[in-house]
This record gives sequence, structure tokens and C-alpha cells, in this order.
Amino acid sequence: ETLEEIRYPRVAAVTVEYAKSAFREPAHGKGPVNGFGQLHPRSQGIRTLGTIYSSSLFKNREPDDDKVMLLHYIGGARDPELFGGIEGLSEGELVEATHRDTVQTMLHPTEVNNLPTALGVRVWDRAIPQAEVGHLQRLEKTKASLKAKGVKGLYLAGNYVGGVALGRCVEFGIEVAAEVVDFVKAKM
Repeated sequence: ETLEEIRYPRVAAVTVEYAKSAFREPAHGKGPVNGFGQLHPRSQGIRTLGTIYSSSLFKNREPDDDKVMLLHYIGGARDPELFGGIEGLSEGELVEATHRDTVQTMLHPTEVNNLPTALGVRVWDRAIPQAEVGHLQRLEKTKASLKAKGVKGLYLAGNYVGGVALGRCVEFGIEVAAEVVDFVKAKM
């Protein structure tokens, strides 16, 4: 029951493709989408949470050298209060919303009416666990409840425990795996 209190806002992943010529040339002169990507603090007035430059980050992800592939994330905990939420948006409306932000951040202003090619849209209804006030206490209460009931060999693991960043999920998974190995060895 305690774990059910953790809030997971809805987030959509929107993968799109643009012509390379649609992008403004940044001041650094290394090309329009060079690097990992970008995050947008809500203070910027941008609805898109962040964008991964898929065609820059992953070699040969975009087979056409004249195109750029981007993966946008939109939604999140504050989206409902700031923008009305993504729950009622169609895939096309999600593409349009991320496109408006891309025009503002990366594209030539003349691209405002030239929507990208949508390659995929995936909505996760329960995406990112929110480590809100009381989160650690909820986890401790759950662990204590398992212990009080005599449950042994069950470990809490995942992004709601160790953190949502991929690297931290991997590290935490290794840490928990070591605990499981110790538990199994002790039973042998």
C-alpha cells in the first residue's frame, strides 16, 4: 500500500525527423545538433522536458545524412498545472507541441509550419516516480513492513528506489544484485 502512494506522472516520448537545413547554426559552429541533447527548465516556458539528439549521439541511427533525428520527452509532474496535461492529446498533437518548442529552441523561424516526420510516439501513463516529501520514509516503512511480516529475500529495486537516471539505475541494480548473492550464499 505504501508504494502505491508514489506518484508517477505521464510522459510521452516523441521521435521525429527533420531536414538538417531546418536548423539554425549555433554559435559554437559544430553543427546544429552536436552532442547529447538538451534539458529545458520550466522557467524557459518550454513544454518539452528534454530532447535527445539521436542522430548525433548514436552513429547510423539516422541513415540519411541530410536528416536529423530527435527524441523529445513531454509531460511530467508539472505539465497538468502549467499546460493542461498530455492525457487528452493525440499523437499528432504531441508532435505539434514538441515542434513548437523545437522552433523556439533550434529551428529557423520559417520552419514554424513545417511539421517534422513523426517516427514514433509512445506514452507512458506512469513514467517517472516522484521522490516527493516523505519518499524515503515510505520506502523505509515498506521495508519495515516486509521485515515485520517475516518476508526474507525480497528486495526493493528500480527507479523508484535508486533514482531515475540510467547510470544510477544500473549502479543500484548491481548493488542490489550483490545483496541477493549474499542472501543466497547464506542460505546454502
